[in-house]
Amino acid sequence: MKVLYISALISVLLFSSLHSIFASGGFGGGGVAGQALRGKEREKFNLGKAIYNGEVALDPKKEDLAKSQKNRLEYLQGSLPNSEKGRVNLEDLAGQLSEEQISALEFFVSIRFNVKLEEKKD
Repeated sequence: MKVLYISALISVLLFSSLHSIFASGGFGGGGVAGQALRGKEREKFNLGKAIYNGEVALDPKKEDLAKSQKNRLEYLQGSLPNSEKGRVNLEDLAGQLSEEQISALEFFVSIRFNVKLEEKKD
């Protein structure tokens, strides 16, 4: 009887652990968006993510840059899902980003939220 109880317990534990491994059907560890990126794209994505999440110290605001960046950041803000629009205000970053940073932010948003951004016309 004891052997039957132990084998039943092992079966239940084995089944539940296997079920939890295969049950999700998705990828683990940080989302699908960033997994396919390599090298420079991965660096650009991570920089954009850090800027988006407010984890990067930005330059003091420069008014001449603010005017040129405002339209790009307005467009980017408008392309966010409604749930994100209330959480972040990308327009507040106008004048504080280098070209590399704003490009990385656009790249991150396009990948993370699956948004096709229009080509910039400078």
